[in-house]
Amino acid sequence: MNKQFELPNEKSYHEYMHSSIFQTINEISEFYDFLSTNDDTTTVLVAKGPINYNYDIYLSLSNTLDSIKRLLELGRINDAFTLIRKYNDAIIIHIFALITSEQEEKSLFDENFSFYNNIVNEWVHGRKSLVEKKDFETREGAYLSTIKKRDLQLSNLLFGKKTQKDYGHNRNIGDDNVHYNKWNNFRLNNPQIRYYPEGLHFLSEAANAIKLLFVIHFSYLILLKPTIMLSIDYLAALEERLEPDEKTINYAASIVCDMFEKYVDKFDKDLAIYLCGCTFLELRYYSSDNLQRD
Repeated sequence: MNKQFELPNEKSYHEYMHSSIFQTINEISEFYDFLSTNDDTTTVLVAKGPINYNYDIYLSLSNTLDSIKRLLELGRINDAFTLIRKYNDAIIIHIFALITSEQEEKSLFDENFSFYNNIVNEWVHGRKSLVEKKDFETREGAYLSTIKKRDLQLSNLLFGKKTQKDYGHNRNIGDDNVHYNKWNNFRLNNPQIRYYPEGLHFLSEAANAIKLLFVIHFSYLILLKPTIMLSIDYLAALEERLEPDEKTINYAASIVCDMFEKYVDKFDKDLAIYLCGCTFLELRYYSSDNLQRD
C-alpha cells in the first residue's frame, strides 16, 4: 500500500465491510427486480409486434448494481466507480427513451407518421442510435436537454443541486475513475484500502452517487410510467377481471412507498411533495391530503 495511507486498521475494515452502502444497493436492485415483473406495459411502436423493452433495462440495471456491490466488497473501488458511471448512462438513456416513446405515441395519428420508422424502433432493433452524434455536440447533452425540457421544475429539483447531491460532481468522479484523470484512481483498486479510513470516504462518495442516480430514475418513472408502481393486488384484480377495491385503485405498491420514503423524501422533501402533486399514486404518508411540509 502507498506510504501516504495510515497504518492498516481492523476497525476500518470492519466498518468498510458493514457499510450501509451494501444494503442500499440490495434495496435498489430488488426494486428494479420488482419493476421487471410489475411493468408489463408494451409499446406497439418499437417492433413488428408489441414489445416491452423496459424489462431488459430493469434487469440490466439490477445486475449492474450487483456487480458494483461485488467489486466494492473486494475493495476494487476504482472498478466500482466505472460501473456507477455506467449506471449513470443507463438511467439517463432510459429516461430519454421513455420521453421519446411518449412523444412518438402522441404522433401516432399524424398522417405523416411512419409506423415502423421511428427512433425507438430503430434503436431497439440495433439499426440506429437514440441520438445521432453528428446532430449534437455530445449524446449526453442531447439526452439531458430533452429530459430537462420535459419538466423544468422537476429538472431543477434534481439537476440544480450545488451540494454533495450535485449530478455533475458525481458524474465527474465516475469520469475520473474511467479515464484515470488522477493518479489516485489507480490506488483505489488496491483491496488493502478496506483497512484504511480513506476507504470509508470513497464508499460514502459511491453511496451518494448511487442514491442520487436512483432518485433521478425513480422520479422520472413516477412522472412517465406511474402505472408500473401500482399495488400488485390491484393489478392482479384487473388481470383476473375482478372488481378491485376502490380504496386500492391508486395505491402504490409497498416497495414503492418504502423506496419513496427512504430515498426520495430523505433526499429532498420539496422533491417528494412535487412528485406527489404530479401523480395519481397514493404514496402512503404522502397522500393528496398531506402535501404540506412539516
